[in-house]
Amino acid sequence: MWRLLMLALACACLAGCATVRDDASPPWRDTAFAYQPALVTVTREDLFRLDADLLAQVLQPMPADLSPSQKLKHLLAVVFGPDQRRFTYAAGHSTVATETWRRQRGDCLSLTVLTYSVARAMGMRAQMQEVDTPTLFDRRDGFDFVNQHVNVLFPRAQWTLYAEDKPHDVVVDFEPDYASPKAGRLLEENAIYARFLNNRAVEHLAHGERALAYAHFRAAIAADPNYASSYANLAQLYRQASLAAEAEQLLQRAVALARQNDVALHSLTELLAAQGRDGEARRYESILQARATRDPYHWIALGIRDLEAGNPRKAIRSLEQARDMTGNFREVHALLALAYARSGDQARADQELAALANLGVSDRSVAKLRRKFSAEPATP
Repeated sequence: MWRLLMLALACACLAGCATVRDDASPPWRDTAFAYQPALVTVTREDLFRLDADLLAQVLQPMPADLSPSQKLKHLLAVVFGPDQRRFTYAAGHSTVATETWRRQRGDCLSLTVLTYSVARAMGMRAQMQEVDTPTLFDRRDGFDFVNQHVNVLFPRAQWTLYAEDKPHDVVVDFEPDYASPKAGRLLEENAIYARFLNNRAVEHLAHGERALAYAHFRAAIAADPNYASSYANLAQLYRQASLAAEAEQLLQRAVALARQNDVALHSLTELLAAQGRDGEARRYESILQARATRDPYHWIALGIRDLEAGNPRKAIRSLEQARDMTGNFREVHALLALAYARSGDQARADQELAALANLGVSDRSVAKLRRKFSAEPATP
């Protein structure tokens, strides 16, 4: 169950996102993807619009009659319920404020948008922000997704018990694993809208809906030209369409824009290597190697190497690192099940096989793996 977290901040200082000037237009290929602007049906206003019933609750009592602390308590009680457990955190699909309210669930972007929209309706000072977190990879429908976390900061919203103390800033966060009192980078409405459009575009890309994906990536870049992920993800669509030169341009721009650009660097290295440009690929690979401890593929490769060398216990250490960084990589669970079985820990091997079943691997496939692992001798 999702839990709401509030974190008090003293003297929080927000910095805007870094920008990179680049007057060159992205390499658009409207004809190749049958571009139609009308395919993007959610406007920025749609994203932040509140459900009429919710708005009525928000405005009773009138916010003008409440102190900053009372406003915050009222917002949390109305939106998230008296026990702060009304909503379920659900990754994988970003929704507009009205849909998030109706579904009573959402990812961090959806819940951030809803909270900010209510605060805006109440006349509260609320700042959406992006916060640095450990890199977390997830895999859905054959595509890799990288977590980027957002939440809401309320400046000077919490008054203390003692008159001489200054009021505190408060962060409202939606995912316990990432909750942090650190101030993030201020995101204006356009920046959040761009992230919403990018998320929708990635969903369309994963489902093979290229025209929809292209239209949403194009709209995301128009909304926030300094958001690197839109360029990096559009590059994957271009690679699928054999537009390698254009994909490289997009990845170069993503690398220049992003603070945490491992994904763009990995994609660029892979693209250059596929073209036989080994020298250039090695240059970027050396940068990635310096950051290897944050890359799940690094730990997966080490785990496979140790399994092949007959050292399952050492493989377990690497593969557990990969598992802690990833959401639902089936191969990580399968490799860990093998490593545990070979080390004689059948109970943990069964846990990983159960995780595979929960990720949709058929009972027949899981049973086949179980028979295979049980037939292998344990390595002391």
